[in-house]
Amino acid sequence: MTATRLARTLRSLALAAATLLLTGTAVSPAQATAPAGETAAAAPELLLGQSSRGAWDDFHSFGRDADGGSVYYELRSGDWGSPAHREYAELLAEQGKTVQVGISWKDNPPGFEGGGEEAKAARSREVTAEIAAGGHTAALDRLVAFADAHPAARFTLRLDYEVSSHYHCTDASCSSYKDAFARLTRHLDARSAAGNLEYVFHPVRGEFEAMYPGDAVVDWIGVSTFAHELCLPIYDRGYLYNGTPPQNYDVAARQCRNAYIGTDEHGNPAAVWRNFDHDGNVLKLLKFAKDHGKPVVLAEAGLMNFTADAGTTHGLEEEQGEEWVRRLFSLLTYEGPIPNLPGTHDLRGVVQAVAYINLDFRYGWDGVNDGSFDFDPDTTWFVDARLSRLPGARGAFCEGLEANGFRARC
Repeated sequence: MTATRLARTLRSLALAAATLLLTGTAVSPAQATAPAGETAAAAPELLLGQSSRGAWDDFHSFGRDADGGSVYYELRSGDWGSPAHREYAELLAEQGKTVQVGISWKDNPPGFEGGGEEAKAARSREVTAEIAAGGHTAALDRLVAFADAHPAARFTLRLDYEVSSHYHCTDASCSSYKDAFARLTRHLDARSAAGNLEYVFHPVRGEFEAMYPGDAVVDWIGVSTFAHELCLPIYDRGYLYNGTPPQNYDVAARQCRNAYIGTDEHGNPAAVWRNFDHDGNVLKLLKFAKDHGKPVVLAEAGLMNFTADAGTTHGLEEEQGEEWVRRLFSLLTYEGPIPNLPGTHDLRGVVQAVAYINLDFRYGWDGVNDGSFDFDPDTTWFVDARLSRLPGARGAFCEGLEANGFRARC
Protein backbone atom coordinates (compact mmCIF):
# COMPACT_ATOMS: atom_id res chain seq x y z
CA MET A 1 0.00 0.00 0.00
CA THR A 2 1.40 3.40 -0.95
CA ALA A 3 1.93 6.16 1.59
CA THR A 4 -0.84 8.20 -0.03
CA ARG A 5 -3.37 5.41 0.20
CA LEU A 6 -2.25 4.32 3.66
CA ALA A 7 -2.65 7.84 5.06
CA ARG A 8 -6.08 8.20 3.48
CA THR A 9 -7.18 4.78 4.72
CA LEU A 10 -6.02 5.40 8.29
CA ARG A 11 -7.72 8.80 8.36
CA SER A 12 -10.91 7.27 6.95
CA LEU A 13 -10.95 4.45 9.50
CA ALA A 14 -10.32 6.78 12.42
CA LEU A 15 -13.04 9.23 11.47
CA ALA A 16 -15.48 6.48 10.58
CA ALA A 17 -14.90 4.73 13.90
CA ALA A 18 -15.33 7.95 15.84
CA THR A 19 -18.54 8.78 14.03
CA LEU A 20 -19.90 5.27 14.50
CA LEU A 21 -19.08 5.36 18.21
CA LEU A 22 -20.77 8.71 18.74
CA THR A 23 -23.78 8.39 16.49
CA GLY A 24 -24.21 4.75 15.57
CA THR A 25 -24.16 5.80 11.92
CA ALA A 26 -21.59 4.56 9.44
CA VAL A 27 -20.00 7.05 7.06
CA SER A 28 -18.61 6.71 3.56
CA PRO A 29 -14.99 7.22 2.52
CA ALA A 30 -16.06 10.51 1.00
CA GLN A 31 -17.43 11.62 4.35
CA ALA A 32 -14.66 10.10 6.42
CA THR A 33 -11.84 11.84 4.56
CA ALA A 34 -12.81 15.33 5.65
CA PRO A 35 -9.69 17.35 6.54
CA ALA A 36 -8.73 17.49 10.20
CA GLY A 37 -10.73 20.08 12.08
CA GLU A 38 -13.72 19.87 9.77
CA THR A 39 -16.96 18.05 10.46
CA ALA A 40 -17.54 15.06 8.19
CA ALA A 41 -20.43 15.78 5.85
CA ALA A 42 -23.52 13.61 6.18
CA ALA A 43 -25.22 14.64 2.94
CA PRO A 44 -25.31 12.38 -0.11
CA GLU A 45 -23.89 13.83 -3.31
CA LEU A 46 -25.66 14.82 -6.52
CA LEU A 47 -23.50 14.39 -9.61
CA LEU A 48 -24.70 15.54 -13.01
CA GLY A 49 -23.75 13.70 -16.18
CA GLN A 50 -22.79 12.75 -18.48
CA SER A 51 -19.87 14.09 -20.42
CA SER A 52 -20.75 17.73 -21.01
CA ARG A 53 -21.63 20.84 -19.05
CA GLY A 54 -25.08 20.83 -20.62
CA ALA A 55 -26.23 18.55 -17.80
CA TRP A 56 -24.81 20.98 -15.22
CA ASP A 57 -26.31 24.06 -16.84
CA ASP A 58 -29.75 22.48 -17.21
CA PHE A 59 -29.97 21.54 -13.51
CA HIS A 60 -28.75 24.95 -12.39
CA SER A 61 -31.43 26.63 -14.48
CA PHE A 62 -33.81 25.64 -11.65
CA GLY A 63 -31.54 24.21 -8.93
CA ARG A 64 -28.36 24.97 -7.05
CA ASP A 65 -25.31 23.50 -5.32
CA ALA A 66 -24.79 20.22 -7.19
CA ASP A 67 -21.74 18.40 -5.84
CA GLY A 68 -20.10 17.44 -9.11
CA GLY A 69 -20.48 15.61 -12.38
CA SER A 70 -19.49 12.63 -14.50
CA VAL A 71 -17.10 12.45 -17.46
CA TYR A 72 -15.11 9.84 -19.40
CA TYR A 73 -11.45 9.13 -20.09
CA GLU A 74 -10.14 6.71 -22.73
CA LEU A 75 -7.34 4.25 -22.06
CA ARG A 76 -6.78 3.83 -25.78
CA SER A 77 -6.03 7.48 -26.51
CA GLY A 78 -4.68 8.36 -23.08
CA ASP A 79 -6.97 11.37 -23.08
CA TRP A 80 -10.49 12.57 -22.34
CA GLY A 81 -13.24 11.11 -24.49
CA SER A 82 -13.71 14.46 -26.25
CA PRO A 83 -12.98 18.16 -25.72
CA ALA A 84 -16.42 18.44 -24.10
CA HIS A 85 -15.40 15.91 -21.45
CA ARG A 86 -12.25 17.84 -20.57
CA GLU A 87 -14.08 21.16 -20.53
CA TYR A 88 -16.69 19.76 -18.16
CA ALA A 89 -14.00 18.22 -15.95
CA GLU A 90 -12.27 21.60 -15.80
CA LEU A 91 -15.51 23.35 -14.87
CA LEU A 92 -16.02 20.93 -11.98
CA ALA A 93 -12.42 20.67 -10.82
CA GLU A 94 -11.88 24.43 -10.75
CA GLN A 95 -14.80 24.67 -8.31
CA GLY A 96 -13.39 21.93 -6.10
CA LYS A 97 -16.25 19.57 -6.96
CA THR A 98 -16.38 15.79 -7.26
CA VAL A 99 -15.40 14.56 -10.72
CA GLN A 100 -16.57 11.02 -11.45
CA VAL A 101 -14.34 9.68 -14.24
CA GLY A 102 -15.20 6.57 -16.23
CA ILE A 103 -11.88 5.13 -17.41
CA SER A 104 -12.93 3.08 -20.39
CA TRP A 105 -11.30 0.28 -22.32
CA LYS A 106 -14.16 -2.12 -23.06
CA ASP A 107 -15.87 0.28 -25.46
CA ASN A 108 -12.72 1.08 -27.42
CA PRO A 109 -9.92 -1.30 -26.42
CA PRO A 110 -6.31 -0.37 -27.21
CA GLY A 111 -5.17 -2.37 -30.21
CA PHE A 112 -8.66 -3.19 -31.47
CA GLU A 113 -8.96 -2.59 -35.19
CA GLY A 114 -12.48 -3.83 -35.84
CA GLY A 115 -14.25 -7.12 -36.39
CA GLY A 116 -17.52 -6.96 -34.51
CA GLU A 117 -18.67 -6.99 -30.90
CA GLU A 118 -17.31 -10.45 -30.04
CA ALA A 119 -13.88 -9.53 -31.35
CA LYS A 120 -14.00 -6.31 -29.36
CA ALA A 121 -14.96 -8.19 -26.20
CA ALA A 122 -12.08 -10.61 -26.75
CA ARG A 123 -9.63 -7.74 -27.12
CA SER A 124 -11.06 -6.08 -24.00
CA ARG A 125 -10.37 -9.24 -22.03
CA GLU A 126 -6.81 -9.24 -23.37
CA VAL A 127 -6.35 -5.60 -22.39
CA THR A 128 -7.62 -6.37 -18.90
CA ALA A 129 -4.97 -9.07 -18.52
CA GLU A 130 -2.33 -6.72 -19.93
CA ILE A 131 -3.26 -4.08 -17.33
CA ALA A 132 -2.98 -6.71 -14.60
CA ALA A 133 0.56 -7.41 -15.86
CA GLY A 134 1.47 -3.71 -15.71
CA GLY A 135 0.60 -2.57 -19.21
CA HIS A 136 -1.21 0.59 -20.40
CA THR A 137 -0.50 2.57 -17.24
CA ALA A 138 1.26 5.40 -19.10
CA ALA A 139 -2.08 6.19 -20.75
CA LEU A 140 -3.27 7.53 -17.39
CA ASP A 141 -0.46 10.05 -16.91
CA ARG A 142 -2.51 12.93 -18.30
CA LEU A 143 -5.37 12.13 -15.92
CA VAL A 144 -3.08 12.06 -12.87
CA ALA A 145 -1.53 15.38 -13.90
CA PHE A 146 -5.00 16.89 -14.23
CA ALA A 147 -6.01 15.68 -10.76
CA ASP A 148 -2.77 16.99 -9.28
CA ALA A 149 -3.42 20.38 -10.87
CA HIS A 150 -6.76 20.53 -9.02
CA PRO A 151 -5.97 19.39 -5.46
CA ALA A 152 -9.20 20.84 -4.04
CA ALA A 153 -11.30 18.60 -6.26
CA ARG A 154 -12.07 14.93 -5.59
CA PHE A 155 -11.80 12.36 -8.37
CA THR A 156 -13.79 9.14 -8.10
CA LEU A 157 -12.42 6.84 -10.79
CA ARG A 158 -14.49 4.05 -12.25
CA LEU A 159 -11.91 1.53 -13.44
CA ASP A 160 -14.00 0.80 -16.47
CA TYR A 161 -17.75 0.89 -16.03
CA GLU A 162 -20.49 -1.72 -16.08
CA VAL A 163 -17.73 -4.31 -15.96
CA SER A 164 -18.71 -7.87 -16.74
CA SER A 165 -17.16 -11.30 -17.15
CA HIS A 166 -17.77 -11.12 -20.89
CA TYR A 167 -15.58 -8.04 -21.35
CA HIS A 168 -13.12 -8.31 -18.45
CA CYS A 169 -12.55 -11.90 -17.24
CA THR A 170 -10.12 -14.38 -18.75
CA ASP A 171 -11.10 -17.20 -16.42
CA ALA A 172 -13.84 -18.22 -14.02
CA SER A 173 -12.15 -16.58 -11.03
CA CYS A 174 -11.96 -13.25 -12.89
CA SER A 175 -8.48 -12.74 -11.51
CA SER A 176 -7.70 -10.68 -14.61
CA TYR A 177 -10.06 -7.87 -13.62
CA LYS A 178 -9.38 -8.09 -9.90
CA ASP A 179 -5.64 -7.88 -10.54
CA ALA A 180 -6.09 -5.09 -13.10
CA PHE A 181 -8.14 -3.05 -10.61
CA ALA A 182 -5.50 -3.50 -7.90
CA ARG A 183 -2.66 -2.72 -10.31
CA LEU A 184 -4.30 0.52 -11.42
CA THR A 185 -4.99 1.69 -7.87
CA ARG A 186 -1.36 1.09 -6.91
CA HIS A 187 -0.07 2.85 -10.01
CA LEU A 188 -2.33 5.86 -9.64
CA ASP A 189 -1.77 6.25 -5.90
CA ALA A 190 1.99 6.07 -6.38
CA ARG A 191 1.87 8.95 -8.88
CA SER A 192 -0.78 11.09 -7.21
CA ALA A 193 0.82 14.07 -5.48
CA ALA A 194 -2.53 15.51 -4.40
CA GLY A 195 -3.91 12.27 -2.93
CA ASN A 196 -7.39 13.15 -4.19
CA LEU A 197 -8.23 9.89 -5.97
CA GLU A 198 -10.85 7.33 -4.94
CA TYR A 199 -11.74 4.12 -6.77
CA VAL A 200 -15.13 2.85 -7.88
CA PHE A 201 -15.96 -0.77 -8.68
CA HIS A 202 -18.89 -0.50 -11.10
CA PRO A 203 -20.12 -3.95 -12.20
CA VAL A 204 -23.17 -5.02 -14.12
CA ARG A 205 -25.73 -5.65 -11.43
CA GLY A 206 -25.58 -9.48 -11.50
CA GLU A 207 -21.81 -10.00 -11.24
CA PHE A 208 -20.75 -7.80 -8.36
CA GLU A 209 -19.77 -10.61 -6.02
CA ALA A 210 -17.79 -12.74 -8.47
CA MET A 211 -15.78 -9.77 -9.78
CA TYR A 212 -15.21 -7.84 -6.54
CA PRO A 213 -11.56 -6.71 -6.38
CA GLY A 214 -11.51 -6.60 -2.57
CA ASP A 215 -12.05 -4.22 0.33
CA ALA A 216 -8.42 -3.06 0.35
CA VAL A 217 -8.62 -1.40 -3.07
CA VAL A 218 -12.30 -0.47 -3.50
CA ASP A 219 -13.60 2.83 -2.09
CA TRP A 220 -17.04 2.87 -3.71
CA ILE A 221 -19.34 0.35 -5.38
CA GLY A 222 -21.31 1.65 -8.34
CA VAL A 223 -24.43 0.47 -10.13
CA SER A 224 -26.32 1.74 -13.15
CA THR A 225 -29.98 2.59 -12.60
CA PHE A 226 -32.22 2.88 -15.63
CA ALA A 227 -35.74 1.55 -16.23
CA HIS A 228 -35.24 -2.15 -15.65
CA GLU A 229 -33.41 -1.60 -12.35
CA LEU A 230 -36.51 0.21 -11.08
CA CYS A 231 -38.90 -2.41 -12.46
CA LEU A 232 -40.42 -0.03 -14.99
CA PRO A 233 -41.30 -1.13 -18.51
CA ILE A 234 -39.23 -0.19 -21.55
CA TYR A 235 -40.92 0.51 -24.86
CA ASP A 236 -38.74 -0.26 -27.86
CA ARG A 237 -40.33 0.60 -31.22
CA GLY A 238 -43.73 0.11 -29.66
CA TYR A 239 -42.82 -3.23 -28.08
CA LEU A 240 -43.20 -3.48 -24.32
CA TYR A 241 -40.13 -5.04 -22.75
CA ASN A 242 -38.95 -5.00 -19.16
CA GLY A 243 -35.91 -7.25 -19.30
CA THR A 244 -37.36 -9.46 -16.58
CA PRO A 245 -38.72 -12.97 -17.28
CA PRO A 246 -42.48 -12.65 -17.80
CA GLN A 247 -43.30 -14.85 -14.82
CA ASN A 248 -41.33 -12.42 -12.63
CA TYR A 249 -42.99 -9.22 -13.78
CA ASP A 250 -46.40 -7.84 -12.92
CA VAL A 251 -47.30 -5.86 -16.04
CA ALA A 252 -50.38 -4.21 -14.57
CA ALA A 253 -48.53 -3.03 -11.46
CA ARG A 254 -45.28 -2.25 -13.33
CA GLN A 255 -43.29 -4.09 -10.68
CA CYS A 256 -40.91 -7.02 -10.46
CA ARG A 257 -42.50 -10.05 -8.84
CA ASN A 258 -40.17 -12.26 -6.82
CA ALA A 259 -40.08 -14.51 -3.80
CA TYR A 260 -38.14 -13.83 -0.62
CA ILE A 261 -37.58 -16.09 2.35
CA GLY A 262 -40.19 -15.16 4.94
CA THR A 263 -42.23 -17.30 7.30
CA ASP A 264 -45.48 -19.19 7.06
CA GLU A 265 -48.37 -19.02 9.52
CA HIS A 266 -46.46 -21.34 11.86
CA GLY A 267 -43.32 -19.20 11.88
CA ASN A 268 -41.33 -21.57 9.71
CA PRO A 269 -39.12 -20.34 6.80
CA ALA A 270 -41.14 -20.19 3.61
CA ALA A 271 -41.04 -18.54 0.21
CA VAL A 272 -43.24 -15.45 0.13
CA TRP A 273 -44.16 -13.77 -3.16
CA ARG A 274 -44.49 -10.01 -3.45
CA ASN A 275 -44.00 -7.16 -5.90
CA PHE A 276 -40.86 -5.05 -5.80
CA ASP A 277 -40.09 -1.55 -7.11
CA HIS A 278 -36.41 -2.46 -7.45
CA ASP A 279 -34.60 -5.23 -9.29
CA GLY A 280 -33.46 -7.92 -6.88
CA ASN A 281 -29.84 -7.77 -8.04
CA VAL A 282 -29.70 -4.05 -7.22
CA LEU A 283 -30.98 -4.68 -3.69
CA LYS A 284 -28.47 -7.51 -3.28
CA LEU A 285 -25.66 -5.23 -4.48
CA LEU A 286 -26.63 -2.65 -1.85
CA LYS A 287 -26.60 -5.35 0.84
CA PHE A 288 -23.21 -6.57 -0.41
CA ALA A 289 -21.85 -3.03 -0.22
CA LYS A 290 -23.19 -2.56 3.31
CA ASP A 291 -21.73 -5.87 4.41
CA HIS A 292 -18.34 -4.73 3.08
CA GLY A 293 -18.58 -1.23 4.54
CA LYS A 294 -18.61 0.48 1.14
CA PRO A 295 -20.86 3.34 0.04
CA VAL A 296 -22.76 3.01 -3.23
CA VAL A 297 -22.92 5.51 -6.06
CA LEU A 298 -25.75 5.23 -8.58
CA ALA A 299 -23.06 5.82 -11.16
CA GLU A 300 -25.32 6.11 -14.20
CA ALA A 301 -28.93 6.96 -13.47
CA GLY A 302 -31.25 8.13 -16.20
CA LEU A 303 -34.55 7.80 -17.96
CA MET A 304 -34.77 5.38 -20.85
CA ASN A 305 -37.12 5.50 -23.80
CA PHE A 306 -40.80 5.15 -23.00
CA THR A 307 -41.89 5.44 -26.62
CA ALA A 308 -45.07 3.41 -27.01
CA ASP A 309 -45.45 3.71 -30.78
CA ALA A 310 -42.94 2.67 -33.41
CA GLY A 311 -41.63 5.58 -35.43
CA THR A 312 -42.50 8.33 -32.94
CA THR A 313 -39.93 10.95 -31.98
CA HIS A 314 -41.08 11.53 -28.43
CA GLY A 315 -41.92 9.21 -25.56
CA LEU A 316 -43.62 8.95 -22.21
CA GLU A 317 -40.78 10.55 -20.26
CA GLU A 318 -43.05 12.97 -18.43
CA GLU A 319 -45.81 10.46 -17.71
CA GLN A 320 -43.46 7.77 -16.36
CA GLY A 321 -40.55 9.98 -15.37
CA GLU A 322 -42.13 11.06 -12.10
CA GLU A 323 -42.54 7.45 -10.97
CA TRP A 324 -38.99 6.64 -12.11
CA VAL A 325 -37.61 9.48 -9.97
CA ARG A 326 -39.58 8.43 -6.89
CA ARG A 327 -38.33 4.87 -7.18
CA LEU A 328 -34.77 6.11 -7.70
CA PHE A 329 -34.78 8.07 -4.44
CA SER A 330 -36.54 5.25 -2.61
CA LEU A 331 -33.36 3.20 -3.02
CA LEU A 332 -31.69 5.60 -0.57
CA THR A 333 -34.15 4.69 2.19
CA TYR A 334 -34.94 1.05 1.42
CA GLU A 335 -36.00 -1.22 4.27
CA GLY A 336 -37.60 -4.55 3.53
CA PRO A 337 -37.12 -7.96 2.01
CA ILE A 338 -34.67 -8.89 -0.75
CA PRO A 339 -35.63 -11.52 -3.34
CA ASN A 340 -34.47 -15.03 -2.44
CA LEU A 341 -32.91 -13.94 0.85
CA PRO A 342 -34.32 -14.46 4.34
CA GLY A 343 -35.50 -11.70 6.62
CA THR A 344 -35.74 -7.97 6.14
CA HIS A 345 -32.84 -5.63 5.46
CA ASP A 346 -32.10 -2.03 6.37
CA LEU A 347 -30.28 -0.45 3.42
CA ARG A 348 -30.82 3.16 4.47
CA GLY A 349 -27.80 5.36 3.87
CA VAL A 350 -25.89 2.85 1.73
CA VAL A 351 -26.40 4.98 -1.39
CA GLN A 352 -24.23 8.06 -0.84
CA ALA A 353 -24.14 9.55 -4.35
CA VAL A 354 -26.41 9.77 -7.39
CA ALA A 355 -25.13 10.60 -10.88
CA TYR A 356 -28.18 11.67 -12.87
CA ILE A 357 -27.77 11.81 -16.66
CA ASN A 358 -29.46 15.13 -17.27
CA LEU A 359 -29.18 15.31 -21.07
CA ASP A 360 -31.13 15.06 -24.30
CA PHE A 361 -30.16 11.62 -25.60
CA ARG A 362 -31.69 12.40 -28.96
CA TYR A 363 -28.35 13.93 -29.82
CA GLY A 364 -26.17 11.16 -28.42
CA TRP A 365 -24.42 10.53 -25.14
CA ASP A 366 -22.93 14.01 -24.99
CA GLY A 367 -26.32 15.66 -25.55
CA VAL A 368 -24.82 17.81 -28.28
CA ASN A 369 -27.04 18.72 -31.23
CA ASP A 370 -24.79 18.26 -34.23
CA GLY A 371 -27.65 17.93 -36.68
CA SER A 372 -27.92 14.15 -36.58
CA PHE A 373 -29.40 11.45 -34.37
CA ASP A 374 -26.99 9.02 -32.72
CA PHE A 375 -29.84 6.54 -32.24
CA ASP A 376 -32.95 5.70 -34.21
CA PRO A 377 -35.68 7.96 -32.81
CA ASP A 378 -37.94 5.12 -31.67
CA THR A 379 -35.38 2.93 -29.88
CA THR A 380 -34.85 2.52 -26.17
CA TRP A 381 -32.10 5.15 -26.09
CA PHE A 382 -34.18 7.94 -27.61
CA VAL A 383 -35.13 10.22 -24.76
CA ASP A 384 -34.96 13.82 -23.61
CA ALA A 385 -34.09 13.38 -19.94
CA ARG A 386 -33.47 17.04 -19.08
CA LEU A 387 -35.31 17.79 -15.87
CA SER A 388 -36.00 21.36 -16.95
CA ARG A 389 -38.34 19.94 -19.62
CA LEU A 390 -40.17 17.46 -17.37
CA PRO A 391 -42.28 19.24 -14.71
CA GLY A 392 -43.53 16.10 -12.96
CA ALA A 393 -40.14 14.40 -12.86
CA ARG A 394 -38.46 17.66 -11.86
CA GLY A 395 -40.88 18.16 -8.96
CA ALA A 396 -40.27 14.63 -7.71
CA PHE A 397 -36.51 15.10 -8.10
CA CYS A 398 -36.55 18.30 -6.08
CA GLU A 399 -38.61 16.60 -3.38
CA GLY A 400 -36.16 13.70 -3.33
CA LEU A 401 -33.18 15.99 -2.86
CA GLU A 402 -34.77 17.73 0.11
CA ALA A 403 -36.21 14.62 1.74
CA ASN A 404 -32.86 12.81 1.59
CA GLY A 405 -30.74 15.68 2.88
CA PHE A 406 -28.78 16.50 -0.27
CA ARG A 407 -26.87 19.78 -0.31
CA ALA A 408 -28.19 20.33 -3.83
CA ARG A 409 -31.67 21.88 -3.82
CA CYS A 410 -34.14 23.38 -6.22
